[in-house]
Amino acid sequence: MVKPFANSSLTISLADQLFAQTKSVGIFNLSLGLVEHLGRRPELTPLTVLANYSLTSRLPESLDVRWHTAPTRGRWGRIWWDQLGVYAAAARTGNEWLFLPKGFASFTRACPQRLAACVADTIHDHYRVHYPQAVKPLEQWYFVRSFWGTVRHAEVIFTISDFTRDEVIRLTRARGLTPPLVHPMGIGFERPQAAPEAARRGVLVLASPFPHKRTELALDWLARWQQQKGFSGEVTWVGRPPAHLARPSFARWRWHDRLPEAEYRALLARSEALVFFSDYEGFGMPPVEAALAGACPVFSAIPATREVMGDCGCAFSNGDYESFRVAMDAALGVSREQVVAWAEELRARHNWGLVTDRFVAGLRAARAQCP
Repeated sequence: MVKPFANSSLTISLADQLFAQTKSVGIFNLSLGLVEHLGRRPELTPLTVLANYSLTSRLPESLDVRWHTAPTRGRWGRIWWDQLGVYAAAARTGNEWLFLPKGFASFTRACPQRLAACVADTIHDHYRVHYPQAVKPLEQWYFVRSFWGTVRHAEVIFTISDFTRDEVIRLTRARGLTPPLVHPMGIGFERPQAAPEAARRGVLVLASPFPHKRTELALDWLARWQQQKGFSGEVTWVGRPPAHLARPSFARWRWHDRLPEAEYRALLARSEALVFFSDYEGFGMPPVEAALAGACPVFSAIPATREVMGDCGCAFSNGDYESFRVAMDAALGVSREQVVAWAEELRARHNWGLVTDRFVAGLRAARAQCP
């Protein structure tokens, strides 16, 4: 007979996360949001955070934080932390569970605590199929081994979408293995302070050096649309484009390789629309963030973004310029009331209360499956 669900003591590892070095600002923000809101759950006590000093100002003072510098000391420090260090640090806390928000479990040993991990996506497999030359072989090998270490050793895997849950299960079955317990939890969003409506102007576009972000296509289609539309507003790009792409010197195009979080939020809050190209996401946070900030989201209609956004925003096909043109024209003509209605719908579907409820339910399900 399984005992009723009692409090679970939890250790969360953030020690390997640095804003200056992260390849995914979205996962970085997700990890910090999870820590803040899980720290408020009475079912998760005591809760201990393993962190590095770059996160000092980002963590609530009420948390029990253990500081670790090893994973910030270059690549070898990070590998040592993934394979050995995090488990040793978690064992010293004495807590029942270790949670890895980035999902990189050790593939050299099992965890001495009960292990939970968040697998945000299975992009390593997407790159294997579509961009096999884009990642260095050793790096790809490491990510793949880490994924399978998580599948083998985690008692519960959390995902941020149903799409990623299905991908984890598909890959596991393709390898002839029994799928682990995979529990979607989603992502929560805060309600930002909206900028005055009169301040909204221009278009914000996200760029990236990673090929799945389709920055080359975004450059081509934005230039083509601007010429056809006669759009005279500012087009602000945030993100570093691939090295082989020249940045067009259009008079009203602005470029920022990376912005501090507060500056990016302020820019989003005064933009008319945000444009988000991608051919693969585990969730796709920017379109949601755009709507919540009052900017109309224009985004690639791929499985994850269709799941997350529903009927909100202006979607387009990566294989059809005409659909992009229609989406851009619609975004600049949409009423502010419509964007507000989308924001309310998205907030109801993607909030931290739901996420932490699902997290607790996932631990409960794992405990029931293996008391």
